[in-house]
Amino acid sequence: MAKKFRFRAEAVLRLREQREQAAQRKLAEAQGQVGRIESAIADLRADLARQDQLVREGVLTGRVDVQYMSLYRRHAMTLHRALIGQAGLLREATAALRVARAELVSAARERKVLQTLRDRQHAEHLTALRHAEQFASDDMTTTRYARQLAEGEVEA
Repeated sequence: MAKKFRFRAEAVLRLREQREQAAQRKLAEAQGQVGRIESAIADLRADLARQDQLVREGVLTGRVDVQYMSLYRRHAMTLHRALIGQAGLLREATAALRVARAELVSAARERKVLQTLRDRQHAEHLTALRHAEQFASDDMTTTRYARQLAEGEVEA
């Protein structure tokens, strides 16, 4: 029976695969965070546009209420501050996303190196098995021919 192929660094390869999967999860979390922040920014912008539309409709159709305009201005400033805060969070989340992508690329590269080494060693193992099989087949053919020659079944 032929010797079974065994990759000595299989445990290291599994560890690198686990690291790559962890990096993939981290990247997915970072992408989710960026998506949530972008959604919050879009919601704030839509709310600000709705407030602007309400003020325009109110101002154009009736009397100008100074107290209402003052409240609107405070509310609009609050929305703008929230937008600025979300923009800062978006910058941080985007930076974390870049880092997560770089970590995933690095982890995938490390795994691929070991996987390529394993595949190469497996191919060498299969080649060695084929050579050994060919040698055994040649040896059996030579032995059979020598025996047949000795018994006089074939001529030299």
